[in-house]
Amino acid sequence: MRHLARIAAVFFVLVSIGCAGGAATAAGRPISRADAAGAWTLADDENCTFDVRLAEAGTAVSNWSKGASSARGESGRWQVEDGRIVIDYTDGWRDVIIGDSLGGFRKESFGPKAPRNGPPTNAGLALRTPAAFVPWVGVFEVPLAESRFGREFHVAIQSNHLAWKSTDDVRVGSWWIAGDALRIRWANGWLDELRPIGPTFQVRSWKPGAPQDAGGNPTDPPSNTGSARRLE
Repeated sequence: MRHLARIAAVFFVLVSIGCAGGAATAAGRPISRADAAGAWTLADDENCTFDVRLAEAGTAVSNWSKGASSARGESGRWQVEDGRIVIDYTDGWRDVIIGDSLGGFRKESFGPKAPRNGPPTNAGLALRTPAAFVPWVGVFEVPLAESRFGREFHVAIQSNHLAWKSTDDVRVGSWWIAGDALRIRWANGWLDELRPIGPTFQVRSWKPGAPQDAGGNPTDPPSNTGSARRLE
């Protein structure tokens, strides 16, 4: 029951905070390339938050999970132009992160057919992803052995404590940090754990109803064990 309550609480937070609107401010402080790399939290056209990881090599991966790619999110490339971060995704969308005169940031998005020098398709907040969440947010590719459908699937970890996956009938869950691991309680009762092992991640899964101790830690061996990688 505690985990069901946690999931319900996460949805309440998403509605009350994660989907809250943000006012745009005037452009101001330029962003350098050195400052641009890392993880950013943005808002979509419904003012719900998602995250994008900007690698130093110039690749970009977002965990926006509402599109046709589901938890696979979006991928593309980024660069700094005139003090702004410009992210171009392979689906034709463009996100632009702009510094304001008060030291904050905002985001403007342009649809695939929208003129890049015209008004944005939508706009919203932009901010640095909290440091404690940066090691975890993003899109993870879980190998074939972990999928009962016999194919690779993806798991999106968002900084609003929601998790999404691209397989199964129930695809939403909530996550929390447990020591040096991240655990996901899916709405269908499954429990997944991600633990960093060098450049990859170990994945362990427990079926619904698996025994737990008083602290919520599984006491039986996992039902599945494998490895995953985060897309960069």
